[in-house]
Amino acid sequence: MSRRADPLRIYAARRAGLSMRLVREARMSEDTAERWIAVWEAEARQRGVNGPTGAWWEPAWDWIAEQRQPKGST
Repeated sequence: MSRRADPLRIYAARRAGLSMRLVREARMSEDTAERWIAVWEAEARQRGVNGPTGAWWEPAWDWIAEQRQPKGST
């Protein structure tokens, strides 16, 4: 018998994965990564992204990268 997926655990795992990626690939501190994730969570809610689902996290990396770009540099 398989266990039922726990949405809160899945959310926490995806959040932790994004945090690790920001620390490793974007070379930011854990605190900075946490702040960016919190900003993304607010942005995703404002956009009306449904739930904390895969669709919630998929655009997060690109959005954070875009926000971190100096204004006027494209």
